[in-house]
Formats: sequence, C-alpha cells, structure tokens
Amino acid sequence: MADEQQNTCVDCTQMSDCFRVLSKEELELVGQKMVRLSFRKGEIIAKQGAFATHIMFVKSGLVKLYRESENDQNDLIINIYAADNILGLSSLFGDSIFHYSVAALEDSSLCLIEINIVRELVGRNSDFSVSVIKRLSRNNLLAYEILYAVTHKQLNGRMASAMIYLAREVFESSGFTMPLSRKELAEFTGMSVMSAVRAMKDLRQNGLIGSENGRIEILDMERLEQISKFG
Repeated sequence: MADEQQNTCVDCTQMSDCFRVLSKEELELVGQKMVRLSFRKGEIIAKQGAFATHIMFVKSGLVKLYRESENDQNDLIINIYAADNILGLSSLFGDSIFHYSVAALEDSSLCLIEINIVRELVGRNSDFSVSVIKRLSRNNLLAYEILYAVTHKQLNGRMASAMIYLAREVFESSGFTMPLSRKELAEFTGMSVMSAVRAMKDLRQNGLIGSENGRIEILDMERLEQISKFG
C-alpha cells in the first residue's frame, strides 16, 4: 500500500453521484475525514471480521468483495467492482464489523471515508440519503443475481452468466482483459478450478467467446444469454 494522498473533495473530478448532492461545506467535512490510498494487485483492502470504521470509494482500478472460507476451502467472490463504486454501505446501520473481505484485483486507488461522517450526512441531507439507499439497493440486487447463478444454474450456465456480468456490469464492453485467475474464476462461479476451466473451454469451442493472451471477447451474446438462462 502506497503512502496516503490528501485530496480535496470539493475539486474532485471523479466523485461518486452520491457525493455530488452534497454542499461545499459538507464536501469539505468529508475531505477532513477521508484518505486516498493506493493498493497493489492482490493487496487486502478490508478484512472480514475487522471493525467497519470506513466506507470505500473505488476511484480507479478493480477490486473483489468475497467471503473467506472457514476451513481453507475456496472463498466465494460475491462481487467485482470497478471505478465509481462504493463498498461498505451495508455497515452504515448494521453490524459494526465487515462480513466480507475486499482485495485489489489490479493496482487500485480508493478513498476511505470515516463511516461516522457518512452516517451524519445520511441523517441531515435527504438527497444524499436517497442516493445512498439507491446505491445500496443496486449492489444488493447484483449480489442476488450472482448468488442465484451460483446456486441454481448448471456449470456452463454459471460461466456464461459470469462472462455476461463481467462484460455488462464491470467493463461495459464485449471485450475485456480477464481480471481473475483460474482459482478466482472458480470462486466467482462456485465451481472447482477444473470445472471452471472445462466450462470456459466449452464456451470457446462453441464459438460463444474468444480467448487469447488473457483477453476475452464475447462473440455471440444472444447464444451466451441462452446458455446463461437455460444452463
């Protein structure tokens, strides 16, 4: 983790929509309770079971949110977040600990904001409160979709759903560099590593995706959606 960087929230050009509704005075208050930190690929950003003292705004890069296993088995990746996403909102008025871990999938920069100041702003700024609720609701809905895919679909359906999710929700492009290792891809789809590799091979051989030098290209989104829907 690199040295912390001091930023002024008032002049920030990469601000989340949630914070754009705040007044100048409120943004200055946030800036007093915020640090910007850089994390290298693989570095832990938040640890499951630790006290939730802050929320996290992904300024750049890519991170994964995951549940750690208790018996040294595979972890479960709950979601993947690119820039302009906020993590930790579930701890605002819930338990005071993180029920998940967060780690950088690539070199990333995050703003860590003291959680008590966010609670204060939710209480006194209704527009900010509504914006936070909308963001939290969307995060929950996306997590439900991932959970459904992992628990109800067959292996190829899970992998197809994962490729669609990465293309649409994470990268917003039909072509992207795969951010996950084989093990992480297995943890994101609820499979063994061998099953994940086989499912990816099936999608390639059926002409649904292309894969070369770590880059994925969705070749037939319509058929991929059919596989995702019916397994």
